Amino acid sequence: MKSIIKSIICVFLFFLPIFIFSETIEEQLLQKKEQKIKTYIYQAKSGERDQKIDVLDKILSEFDEMKYSEKDKKLVELTIYLSEEGSTRKEFENNRVINDFPDVRRKAVKVLAKIKGDAARDALINVLINDEDSLVKAESCLALAEVGDSATGDALRALVYVYRRTYKPDPNFVMAIIQAVQKIAKSNYSSYGDAIYILSEIQMGNYNRQIREAAYNALQELGKK
Repeated sequence: MKSIIKSIICVFLFFLPIFIFSETIEEQLLQKKEQKIKTYIYQAKSGERDQKIDVLDKILSEFDEMKYSEKDKKLVELTIYLSEEGSTRKEFENNRVINDFPDVRRKAVKVLAKIKGDAARDALINVLINDEDSLVKAESCLALAEVGDSATGDALRALVYVYRRTYKPDPNFVMAIIQAVQKIAKSNYSSYGDAIYILSEIQMGNYNRQIREAAYNALQELGKK
């Protein structure tokens, strides 16, 4: 009996440093992450356009290494904040908007696509509906496809709504809608009917051959389900 107890104690003592070391590594990573996010918040909110873009570039480049996710609430809040830069959150000087930076918003949308989760989806829908820049709107479509739809189909409904209310939509925007609708419908069967309807509408619309063919091909792909 004593020999068994000694063996158990030896095994425990052998693995104890490993457990302690692993916990320390996780704690160090968490502290490093929190410090980085705190620095990024200060830089993004106090800096000009170039600094905001630099912050977003750093987040994108280290996203996997730092294991960022929707659980990093401060990071999510910062990214949403930057996705509204000059759109739904405007700063004025002499009655002129001074923070209209579409490239900042577009980069923030890319980060939201990687963060995923409900908060990211809601922010992307907000960008899609309220942003006036066609490239930002197109990027938000592709990002929504990456994040995926909600159980109630909020993303697809927003795509359809924005498409129908946009007068003469930019070709890049329409192509992004096609890609997003196809991807969302393939992963969410409940969206299938609405996806077929909107893709058919685009295919029959007054667009160039490339767009109509893209809509047709998307319909064919969905038809294979």
